Amino acid sequence: MGDQHQVHVWENTYIMAPKDDEKFLPSKVAAVIKNVMDSYLVDKEYQAEDAKIWTLDLSNEIKATVKQDVNIPRYKIIVQVVIGEQASQGVRVASKCLWDTSADNYASYTFENTSLFAVGMVFGCYYE
Repeated sequence: MGDQHQVHVWENTYIMAPKDDEKFLPSKVAAVIKNVMDSYLVDKEYQAEDAKIWTLDLSNEIKATVKQDVNIPRYKIIVQVVIGEQASQGVRVASKCLWDTSADNYASYTFENTSLFAVGMVFGCYYE
């Protein structure tokens, strides 16, 4: 009898679209990505083992900063960061999603220095 489970009951909000001041604006999110990536990677030299850790750190920091600084409640925030060595190569980073074009959006930023490149992408998918 000491094991009691509490059941939470949630009611529908019937909010089917974001308010005008709560929309995912790519320009605001791109500015956040730029600030985080520029400050984190400013003096880094590419090392393959370190890049694995940097991608996780950057992803978590970008996600936390977007949630804190940009007013976009009811959005699922997905962050993807790619870091590679700058070796005179061409790289194309692409993604594919199925989403609602009226509410969902994305932002991206590319950082480059003499030894590495980094692409940060943030996707915002609205919860109905």
